[in-house]
Amino acid sequence: MKNDFYNKNWNYIFKFEDWIDDHKPKNKQNSDFWDEVNLEFEEVKAEFKNLLSTTEDITDKDGNKLAPINLYNLIDQYKIRIEKLLLIFNVRLYKTLNKNKKSGVKYIVMRAFWIDHFGKKVRWFSRNIGPENKVLVNGDIPLHQLEEIEKHILYLMWDQYCIEYLGADGETGIDLDGNRVIVNF
Repeated sequence: MKNDFYNKNWNYIFKFEDWIDDHKPKNKQNSDFWDEVNLEFEEVKAEFKNLLSTTEDITDKDGNKLAPINLYNLIDQYKIRIEKLLLIFNVRLYKTLNKNKKSGVKYIVMRAFWIDHFGKKVRWFSRNIGPENKVLVNGDIPLHQLEEIEKHILYLMWDQYCIEYLGADGETGIDLDGNRVIVNF
C-alpha cells in the first residue's frame, strides 16, 4: 500500500529523544536491586528506540507482519512499560487513612500507583502500617519506618513488573496485603 500522506519534510509528532529526556529516572544508590532495574530500563529503552527507527517489516512472534494498528498498539505498550519502570525509579508513596467501621480506629495505609494495561494510573500497591495513634510520633511517621515501607513497596513493584514482562522465574502468589508476588523456591 502506498501512502501519499507521508512527506519527507513532515515534522514527526512523537520524538523519542525528547520524550525519553522528559522521562529520565532519578539517580538511585548503587545496589544489586537498582543495578537490575537500571539494566532493564536501558534494555527496554534501546529496544523501543530500535523499533521506532527500523525500516524493516515488524512481525509478531509467529512471523506475521503487523498491521498499522498493531504497530500503534506496540508503541503504546512500550511507552507504558517504560512508564512503569519510571514509577519504580521515582516511587511516590501516598498516605491515606482507613477507618474501621466497628471500632472507629483510623489506620494509616501507604499506597503507590501502577499503570494498568490501558495506560491509566491506578492504586495498586498498599501497606497498612497500623493504627494512627500508635504509628505517629509528633504527628509524623518515623523516617526509618517510611524507608522500610518504601523498600517493601519497591520490591512489590519490581515483582509485578517481572510478572508482567519478564516471565518471572518461579511461581506467583498473593501476599498478606493481597498483592501478587513472586514466590521463589
